[in-house]
Amino acid sequence: MSERTISANIRRIRLDAGMTLTALAKRADMSKGALSKIETGRISSPIGTLMRLAEAIGVPIADFFAEPDAAPDYVLTRKGQGRKIAQEGSRLGYVYEALALERRDKAAEPFVLTVRPEDGVGEFRHPGEEFVHLLSGRLRFTVGDDVMTLRPGDSLYFDSSRKHTTKALGTRPARFICVFMQTRAPGRARKA
Repeated sequence: MSERTISANIRRIRLDAGMTLTALAKRADMSKGALSKIETGRISSPIGTLMRLAEAIGVPIADFFAEPDAAPDYVLTRKGQGRKIAQEGSRLGYVYEALALERRDKAAEPFVLTVRPEDGVGEFRHPGEEFVHLLSGRLRFTVGDDVMTLRPGDSLYFDSSRKHTTKALGTRPARFICVFMQTRAPGRARKA
């Protein structure tokens, strides 16, 4: 999926919601200039920023990645076939492999995330909850002031509105399943 498609979707969804750039930027706690650059595809956004935007508009983050065709009842993603959604893994070098983007209006957004030892320390804070399960490598993970070292098989579930950071340890990339769960906007019901 191209950054241009994501950018165009964000702009279309904002306009459909009747929101101005200024209003959305204020709700998402970001500058109007940064939002304009995101909508025009001049900058790539980390997942945390996209989650804040989705929360501010009141839509699932998957809507930003939607293709024009109809959403399926289920999504089967074969090993290694997830869609890469961030160019060069955003500003930190992280690689996000989306596992279920085609399924819309879901409560969670699963990814396989790869963080290399040379990537920067990611610091995030976004609405919702997050689940992490380490597949390979080692990962230093902080939530608030708590620092943890995750090893293969370890899992972590936390309130993602708290500041959290990630850093691969050792010489191998850390590969993990990361599931983002958005808080449902008031009045937005799940489809049956």
